[in-house]
Amino acid sequence: MRIIVVGGGKVGSLLSKKLIDAGHEVIIIEIDESKCRRLSEELDATVIKGDATNVEFLEKAGLEEADALAAVTGRDEANILVGLIAKEYGVPNIVIRVSDKKLARMAERLGIAKAVAPEEITAEHMASLLLRETLLSEFTKVTTPSGSFSLLEFTVTSNSLVVDRRVSEIPNSDDWLIVALIKDNSLKRPDPNLEIKEGDRVLVLARTEVVDDIKRIFTG
Repeated sequence: MRIIVVGGGKVGSLLSKKLIDAGHEVIIIEIDESKCRRLSEELDATVIKGDATNVEFLEKAGLEEADALAAVTGRDEANILVGLIAKEYGVPNIVIRVSDKKLARMAERLGIAKAVAPEEITAEHMASLLLRETLLSEFTKVTTPSGSFSLLEFTVTSNSLVVDRRVSEIPNSDDWLIVALIKDNSLKRPDPNLEIKEGDRVLVLARTEVVDDIKRIFTG
């Protein structure tokens, strides 16, 4: 995938590294010259010095051929503008950093795929959103005398073993437990009669050693 990352600060740098390590082509746009030099030395990425709110630099980065774009500068307005430009150019997956919640909601209403608040931002989370990975997040790990557990969030895919099945139809296990479902942005308890649909997000508490197995169950 060709992915444009706007902003070469801490988040942009870590995000770019994760995307590069995953085998994707990354183009970074950063306005600060010293950051550009550092990024060029540390990462196997194309680094463009310029203001990404200027369409010229986005076009230079290959915006029309981009598969995804992340705008993670420290300026909400710049990130929103870049996201809107990317949407106009038909970029299929856009994620932006927005600290103001009202602006974030406005951005999503304008059609930007995902506006992420700073407290939610990690390189792993952003990369998962950009790549549309189905394992979105590992929120926390808890270690007990009986083992280590992780709280996970999955997005159900069409290949999932649980899609179009009721919660009661999913085999029980001592190694994992459905904690909640998110349907249409509403949090739902795992009622036995609740039907799981493609695109639903499922929160699962699981033993750390079975995480890969759980991923296959919910994402195929």
